[in-house]
Order: sequence, then structure tokens, then C-alpha cells
Amino acid sequence: MTARLGIIGGYLGSGKSTLVNRLLAGVLPGRVAVVVNDFGSVNIDADLIASASGDTVELTNGCICCQISDDAARTMSALAARGDLDHVLCEVSGVGDPGQLAAWRDFPGFSPGPVLVCADATAVRRLLGDEYVGDTVRRQLTAAEVVLVTKTDLALPPEVADAAEACRRAAPRARLLLQDPADPGATAAEALAGSAPGAADDGGAPPDPALAQPDDPAEPDDHAALDDLAEPDDHAALDVLAEPDDHAALDVLAERDDHAAVHVSAVLECPGPLDVEALAGVLAGRVERLVRAKGILRGTDGRWHEVQLAGGRVDVRSRPPGRPAPGRPALVLIAAGPDAEESLRAVRAALAPLLEHLPGAPPGATAGPGTP
Repeated sequence: MTARLGIIGGYLGSGKSTLVNRLLAGVLPGRVAVVVNDFGSVNIDADLIASASGDTVELTNGCICCQISDDAARTMSALAARGDLDHVLCEVSGVGDPGQLAAWRDFPGFSPGPVLVCADATAVRRLLGDEYVGDTVRRQLTAAEVVLVTKTDLALPPEVADAAEACRRAAPRARLLLQDPADPGATAAEALAGSAPGAADDGGAPPDPALAQPDDPAEPDDHAALDDLAEPDDHAALDVLAEPDDHAALDVLAERDDHAAVHVSAVLECPGPLDVEALAGVLAGRVERLVRAKGILRGTDGRWHEVQLAGGRVDVRSRPPGRPAPGRPALVLIAAGPDAEESLRAVRAALAPLLEHLPGAPPGATAGPGTP
């Protein structure tokens, strides 16, 4: 069996991890392997996991999630040699270049699937115009053969149309699809499995012909991929916030350029219960300073809550009862631009009164330019 290799990219908070989980949950037919820079890149639903060992998570539906821990070539060639997979999906980090992994589609054991890039309908126009991250977002879209406009349920129809037009200009040779809010994974599954008719923001009607693009794949560009950004994981057996490293051994993903240096991250330990709503309020008042924030935190009500900041919005959701506690409760903050470190210091200072009383909370957090 030859596995169809698809690449999934997109900027921080564009909906990649949500999409991957939908595909792992059976939206994409057949046996699927997902390859990520770090397990923290994917929130794997607990009821999907059969076992976790080494660099592989086995899922109850026969799918697997693999971590590129030290050698991308070894991981990819091992998957190509398996012979029992229908699809292999590579999720590129939020500041990475999806075009860098496209060459693997010609490796024996793989057949070429698309380079699919997610674009947040509520944020992509602003991001493309940002003087510090715009080049990164544009590079990702330029590498795309399929652009999936996500979060269409959070945007008004004119905003969706404007986002689609911005993506069309940035990726004129890519096929443009709008995510169906009623079934967020279906449109991408069709694109990754074969020909995809697309879905419109009205719940499934064909998209506006002016937005549909021909299936003429864009040439992947050759810029170096950027560093991985670890994000919280969803399973206690895995480290919730894997410490980012420099991925020096990854021949495909390790190279860096000046765009990596504009992103800075900090990990704030949150070992005890805290006022999650107050924390969300602090983040909401400082959305202009952050490009991403994410964590699984225990509230004063004793329940676990998922906190996310993406596209200038803060979202707090209580986790369903019975879900496992995270192995390391913490909050990841990511900022970009020349003032990124100052932005992180300001946000951390604003959050300090909520965190300093927590038992076992360390006085600081890990941070560093270009290695989020």
C-alpha cells in the first residue's frame, strides 16, 4: 500500500491542531499517521488513545501520531516503508514553511497529497499586513496548493470574503476552500483524500466561483523552515508542554532565518488552582501584545479549563468530566516583533498577582528569542 502524503501548515492559531484532531477522529478515511515536530503540537482526544510509548501514540481506530524527535529522515522513511497506511499527514509548526516537507511526497512508499495551509478568516488579512510576521504568513500561503479558510463560523460573510480574497492574492495558484462550520474537517478530508469540491460559509453550498482556484499546484518555495513552537498536549501520558529545543538534528526542519528571531515564547507554570476567568481577562486586555497563548489550567472550581488566545480573541472552555488531568499545567505565551520580549514581560507582570500565590509556582518562566 502506498500512503498518500499531505502537508498541513498555517500560522499560529489558524486551526491546524483542531483540523488534525477531526481527521484523526475518522473524518479522513482509512489508517492515518500524523507526524509532528513535537507531541505538544496536537491535542489528542483522550478517548482516541489506546497507548503511548516512545515517540508514537497508538489510537483506538488504528491511526498513529508520530513525533519527529531527532531525525526527520528516519521518521519519514520508516512511515514510507510500513505499507499499512492510507494517509500520512505532516503538521508543520505555526511559524514553519510547509514547502520544506513537500519533497518527501516523491519518496518511494508515498504518493503526493496536497500542501494544505490553514488561514484564519478573522485574522489572515491583518497578519499579512503585519510588518513582522507578514512575510512568514505570506511564505506559508505561497507554498500552498490548497488554502483552507478556517474559523468561518466566527466571521461575518463580508469578512470571510475579504479573507478569501487576501488568500487568493497571496496564493494565486492554490485551490481555495472555505471551511464548513457544520463539519470543519470534511472539506479538508476531501482535499487530502482527492478532489475536493469545497464548502462555502453557508453550510455546504459550492463556493463562489470567483473564489475557487484551479488545481494547479504552487511551486513550493525553498526558504528554510522555522523553529517548532511547543503547544500543550491533551494526554497525561505525554508531557503537556514539551520543552522546546533547537532541533539541531533535523535536516528538514532545523534551518532558521531572521523570521524565527521575531518570535519569543514563555512558559508560565500553573501548578495550583487559580481564577481562570480573571486570567482570561488579563489576556483579553493585552491581545495586541501576543500572537498566541494556550494552556490547560485548573480553576478555583476544581475543574480543568482550556485557555486559548488566537487571532486577537481569548477563549475559555471547561473540559468535559472524565478527561485526564494534564501532566504539567502551564500557560504558553508567544509574542512577535522587535518588542516581543518586552511584551512577554508586560503580560507576565500583569499575570503575576494571579500566579504568585500558587503552591510550587517558580518565580520565572522559560523564554528566549527565536526558540519558542
